[in-house]
Amino acid sequence: MDIEYIKAVSLFRRRSYEKCIEVCNVILQMGHENNVPMFTNDDEDTKSINSRSSGNSSKDPSDNNNKKQPTMPTWMMEGIWQLKMRALTQRIFVDDLEANDDISAENEEVEFERIATTARPGTSLKTAFVPRPGSSLMVGGMRPSTHLGSRPTSGIARPGTASARPGSSVGGRPSSRCGTARRVRVTSAAVYSLGDLTSVLYQASRMNPTIYADRKNIIKALFQFLFYHEGEPQKALSLCEAVCDAQRQKVDWWWDQQRGRCLVTLNHPRKAETYLLRSLRSLAHPDTFLLLSKMYQKMDQLEQALQLISSALDKHSYDIALRTEQGRIYELMNKADDSVQVYRLIVKMNPINVEALASIAVNYFYDNNPEMALMYYRRILSMGAHNAELYCNIALCCLYGGQIDLVLPCFQRALTLATTSDQRSDIWYNLSFVAVTTGDFNLARRCLRLCLTSDATNGAALNNLAVLSAHSGDLAKAKSYLAAAKEVLGDSLEIESNLKYMEKNYKL
Repeated sequence: MDIEYIKAVSLFRRRSYEKCIEVCNVILQMGHENNVPMFTNDDEDTKSINSRSSGNSSKDPSDNNNKKQPTMPTWMMEGIWQLKMRALTQRIFVDDLEANDDISAENEEVEFERIATTARPGTSLKTAFVPRPGSSLMVGGMRPSTHLGSRPTSGIARPGTASARPGSSVGGRPSSRCGTARRVRVTSAAVYSLGDLTSVLYQASRMNPTIYADRKNIIKALFQFLFYHEGEPQKALSLCEAVCDAQRQKVDWWWDQQRGRCLVTLNHPRKAETYLLRSLRSLAHPDTFLLLSKMYQKMDQLEQALQLISSALDKHSYDIALRTEQGRIYELMNKADDSVQVYRLIVKMNPINVEALASIAVNYFYDNNPEMALMYYRRILSMGAHNAELYCNIALCCLYGGQIDLVLPCFQRALTLATTSDQRSDIWYNLSFVAVTTGDFNLARRCLRLCLTSDATNGAALNNLAVLSAHSGDLAKAKSYLAAAKEVLGDSLEIESNLKYMEKNYKL
């Protein structure tokens, strides 16, 4: 049994979490069948270890015949349980400081920051029928700048995380309809626990975390299991409070930080601020600064978040995570120049930082310099990042840079790598602008319909289909598309303007 325990530890250190869990399951099942207790006190642990080290020389041989020895000591059962919790946590770990974990109801349904607030030239019906001098008829606009124009899609994850950071980089926030980090964690945990005969030993619904507060060997692993794997911040908070009650004389800074983390997740920012500031007074850890910054951003206090990160950089000047957070805050404050300067500094400190490279590329793209953006995207591609969003962005850079022969192969590769309906919807939406560029409006309609097949609530595609239908003379269908777009994007001024123009100039 000792060999199996060492094997499980070795597999965990080699990050073979699946195999480690399988070995742990075998040991736990064997201990459960032989009625080995899960926990014991420190005195019993010491006695068990001493008895194992002294061997069987001091025992009477007749005792082996009269009393059956247990298959494993209790301390090993507890260690295997802790090791399995750590393996389960690491298998689906998502860094909550990097991923979008906003669980508000409206943010899970739609990301309003991707919606245009003003009409752009070429998309309004007032100019849809008037070709521009020296160019073909432009529908939907040829400059990608907002949700209602072609745009680089998001999706390049930061190294060491399991999901793309919102607002990172490759061109804007991804829609939260795909699920937040917490929802992804909970779904994955539920799938992985199917068919696990030992799952009853660690079910969060049957746990009382407060009874483990005095067990210093397992409480941190238990907290991470409850928070990251089970998605139970309330139970994790109960464990933190129990531990802090047991350590009244001197509370560790780590537990104050975790209390703040749980309270931020539970949408109690003011309570979280108290514990996070107390944790900072004990130890100025970078993660605590990042948690406070996320909290201030949720409260829409961007200036205070920026001041906090600036003070943290005075102590940790070369911390990449703090510099990246500073760049993100500048993005939220619409200070593009300051943001790009920060990302350039990050690239000097870490030349393979994907988020910084992608953010610089986006800035070049929106500054009418697609050739420089393409250079940075190719650099990211050479680093091994192959996904649908990156190839879609490269295709857009080639389109606006005049390298037309590379556009369709890049879009074809993007469609091959697309795994979600939102990705396919974005790619077909951007492909419609390639068709508009070549003057093939029938192809543009087909691309927009395929976009709606993947995402029937894409208001931008409905708006552009309305413009194309009005251009072809089918005014009834154009008004129908605009009405559907209005239901999806009720706050869009562009769609409202198109509806008013239809009512004013056409008798339907």
